[in-house]
Amino acid sequence: MKQRKTLTLLMACLMFAGCLSAQHATRHFISLTGSDAYMNSFRPQPACDVLTLGGVGGTVGVGYQLHHNHFIFNVGLEFENSLLSNIAINDIRFNPTHIVNKGTTELLLNVNMNIPIMVGGEFGHFYFKAGVVPSLNVFGRGAVIGVINSNPQILDFDDIVAYRYMKIPQVYGRFEIGGSFGNFTPFDNPEQPRARFYLGVYMDMGLMKDRPKQAVGSYADYVPYAISNEAYNDVAIPVNIGLRFTCLFHLGK
Repeated sequence: MKQRKTLTLLMACLMFAGCLSAQHATRHFISLTGSDAYMNSFRPQPACDVLTLGGVGGTVGVGYQLHHNHFIFNVGLEFENSLLSNIAINDIRFNPTHIVNKGTTELLLNVNMNIPIMVGGEFGHFYFKAGVVPSLNVFGRGAVIGVINSNPQILDFDDIVAYRYMKIPQVYGRFEIGGSFGNFTPFDNPEQPRARFYLGVYMDMGLMKDRPKQAVGSYADYVPYAISNEAYNDVAIPVNIGLRFTCLFHLGK
């Protein structure tokens, strides 16, 4: 008899908790995002003696975001551009007649298409999200712009090399933390603002092979090392740290 009462009380508590949970409204949003970041591509064991690729970049994107209680789910599409450079820290000899001199600098411009898939939570003004980001390179240009044989190189349009990495999505992780600004309206409030605004700090990090789509010779015609044959076996570790602005537009009455 006592066990039956205990079971009945437990079931009543579960039903009550379920009713409370059901009272939390599920909210749907269209998200618009923009970011600026400092970007790096570390190479633990590079094929040639160059510094890490580093530079700046940013993203613009659109997506869908769901809120239920404190839970967040977000999926979107964003385009990421980056401008990176590196430099040869010592002379690099490929054969007796072909030497890349110390101080030779490379410049790379990439545009990637990303599909961030994120989950997280929001508590008052504070939020956090974490997830994975499949990424595909859609546009690339590279050039050698530094000193060759102690003489500055005059950059011509013909010296800019077009390239595209293999059509295999790379995947890296993303973590974002930040907060909303302005007056905060609880998500279970019947009267919802048309737009919410957020500012956060994020970090992207991955582990991938640097494999250009088209093989080209070692610095042939001033092709950058970073997109030459020597890069085929390089492990690249991208680490990007930046600020992201997000605007959420409520889909509802």
